Amino acid sequence: MDAADKKRKREWKDQERATARAAFPLSDDLLHSLFDTVAAFVAEHGCDHTRRYTEQWLLTHPKSHDTVISWLEENGGFCDCEVEANASDHWERNR
Repeated sequence: MDAADKKRKREWKDQERATARAAFPLSDDLLHSLFDTVAAFVAEHGCDHTRRYTEQWLLTHPKSHDTVISWLEENGGFCDCEVEANASDHWERNR
């Protein structure tokens, strides 16, 4: 791969990250709080294959529930352990 190809690849990756960041449904601080909270509950109580802990967190924060849930599902967060693993990973890679 020559220098021009590397530059195009880096620019493409940068654009992909920017697109992903623009789609985040919450600020980085709130997403960090969501993922930390869910991870702590899953570590302590396990995952019952619902988004019970995610839903509890959403009840205490004034953002659009449906928007956040849609974004989580788009990024593999169909239950609390997947929110912790998949959606959190997507956020970490792109923030």
